[in-house]
Amino acid sequence: MARAIVIGAGLAGLASAVRLAKLGHEVTLCETEDRLGGALGRVEADGFSWDAGAASTTLPAALRDLFRKSGRPIESLVQLEPISEPRRHLFADGSILDLPVGDRAAQLQAWTDLAGEQTANRWTALVDGYGETWQILRKTSLEPPLIDKLPLNAIRGLKPWQSLERVAERNLDDDRARAVLKYYATQHGSEARLTPGYVGVWSYLERTFGRWTIAGGFGALADALAQRATERKIDVRTGAEVVSVSTSGGTVTGVRLADGTELPAEIVVSDLDPRRLYAQLVNDPAAKKIRKRVEQTHQAQAAYVVHLGLRDPVPTLPFETVLHGSPTVTIRTGGQAPAGHQAWSVLVHGYPTDDVLDLLVARGLHVRDKVVSRQTSASWWAGVAWEGYRTARRRAGNISPVKGLYCVGAGAHPGSGVPATTLGAAIVAEAVGKA
Repeated sequence: MARAIVIGAGLAGLASAVRLAKLGHEVTLCETEDRLGGALGRVEADGFSWDAGAASTTLPAALRDLFRKSGRPIESLVQLEPISEPRRHLFADGSILDLPVGDRAAQLQAWTDLAGEQTANRWTALVDGYGETWQILRKTSLEPPLIDKLPLNAIRGLKPWQSLERVAERNLDDDRARAVLKYYATQHGSEARLTPGYVGVWSYLERTFGRWTIAGGFGALADALAQRATERKIDVRTGAEVVSVSTSGGTVTGVRLADGTELPAEIVVSDLDPRRLYAQLVNDPAAKKIRKRVEQTHQAQAAYVVHLGLRDPVPTLPFETVLHGSPTVTIRTGGQAPAGHQAWSVLVHGYPTDDVLDLLVARGLHVRDKVVSRQTSASWWAGVAWEGYRTARRRAGNISPVKGLYCVGAGAHPGSGVPATTLGAAIVAEAVGKA
């Protein structure tokens, strides 16, 4: 049995903690805030409840595996529910695309109805091709730790030098189809011209595995993981800020808290921004090279989020609606509301120069006089912005050059989002192994 300390109780930190505890390690979880979950939380006001961060995910198997490998199945605590409604795309020219997820034939028909058979076939062929991309990424980067050098055939398959914008221009013949593909960069705070084309693999994952939410909102996932931490007898410490990671000769020896408490450990897993971890918390010569590397990365732009409580009647929207334009705006309707009301979360991707309600009205959604509650969500750590394909190598690896130190979360490999951060925790647990 090794003593393990997990710094930060976001999704990746919680996932790492419960996995390591199930493997037989003695785990202490240190969280600066007074609640667990990080961006997985709720905003509650005036009888409304909204997801503070994630509201849906693809790759539900990643969450199922997390709960199965840490104890009982996920269904024993929360219910994963498929989103059956298409994602709606509203374009600047007034046209509307209701694009189904989890259904190849339905996607083909939706594009045919909007833009004709040629555009539909081009979209379908591109998404089909991402199936090979997914297999390469899964075998080289997501199941094992990220290896130093990918095999030449994998590099040829991924074509990392091609940007998502270039892939869209080359393979799609309709500006609306290009906008939909590039949205996969926009929603993660990056520019399509600087994002590798293989990131479009998310179009394949959504079409293949669907998109899922959790009954009661994703805040329920944080609650479920907190309960799992209790079941696994993890020492959970809230209000416990870690100010340094102690090392000796390139090996972790523990952490020091802001109140001066020293906690010894053979394993430390960080769910912090790796730039902060290596610049402020780790002072060991073994970290010098990776410190310089992660310092070259920059934070992705978090969406500006406003939660609206609306009085009926309001326009009927699906679970998610994307208003393409400058800036791109996403509306989520999965919040909880009193009878006769709706709960919307409005995410503005980019620097908003106009009020959110002005942006909605300009896109034809006249709800200004329906607002009975308005809450602005605090921004959260959005991970690393793509700045060309080399960003993948500058992002912190899950396994650190400091022995016993590991990194998970949005700023580490394999990136931000529920599936990626959950998979990162799985990689760390596999690397640490059983007690």
